[in-house]
Amino acid sequence: MQNIMDDLKTIVELAIKEDVGRGDITSILTIASDQMSEGKIIAKADGIISGMMVVDYILRAHTSIEYTILIKDGDFATRGETVLRMKGSAIEILTYERIMLNFLQHLSGIATYTNQFVLMVINYGVKILDTRKTLPGMRKLEKKAVLDGGGINHRMGLYAAILIKENHIKASGSITQAYEKIKSSPQYDRLSKRPDFFVQVETEDLDQVREACVLGVDEILLDNMPNGLMKESITLIRSLSPNTSIEVSGNVDLESILSIARLRPDRISIGKITHSAPVLDLSLLLDDILIV
Repeated sequence: MQNIMDDLKTIVELAIKEDVGRGDITSILTIASDQMSEGKIIAKADGIISGMMVVDYILRAHTSIEYTILIKDGDFATRGETVLRMKGSAIEILTYERIMLNFLQHLSGIATYTNQFVLMVINYGVKILDTRKTLPGMRKLEKKAVLDGGGINHRMGLYAAILIKENHIKASGSITQAYEKIKSSPQYDRLSKRPDFFVQVETEDLDQVREACVLGVDEILLDNMPNGLMKESITLIRSLSPNTSIEVSGNVDLESILSIARLRPDRISIGKITHSAPVLDLSLLLDDILIV
């Protein structure tokens, strides 16, 4: 993913400044400076690991700890399994414990939650997408976690592609007027040559769906539609504009995903996989025997 390391370094350095500050005073006052230890990070629940590249950066850039990654990003860890082993300064291990776990638990939670949706629709040929509902500064890491969980990424940001939403339609006058302004823009030819570029229209009823079909837009987003209307809309798009990709979005959860997948849209985008994913429970433990 483009420039992910730049974003990773920025957010990690901020996290270290925020949490460590001038140092871990508890560890400094209770543990000898030359005390060495072995430790491990274990999974306390089954799940997909993500965020190990963050842990790798923290240990490489900020410590002298020796470590071995046993479960890579995108791999499955079972409850009780060791995902990383480390050996080094006990103070350093404990100083960076919470920062490492915060990233690893959050991102592994996203990967695991995404994978639950992916497995639910695996027999229907439907792709699971993320959205822009990510924590500020964490977008590339969270979207990588979606990939680790088997999902795919929607546009990375407002700069990446065109999505004509409800308020754009209101401000422009109609879907057609908004689309014609885009197509007539001197920027359009240049933008349309980018491999990740597309024009998508958000629709809420059959009239809007029909209007978008006539225009022949790249993708139509069916937003917050009940299943009956969604089914009619999908049938209409397949008939009028068969080359147009169909995406469904709006309050999708594990209870509703299967009924939507059965309607055979191309893609389902789910904000919950980033903004509401439960963390994956992981723990860092020092071994009982310390090496002095």
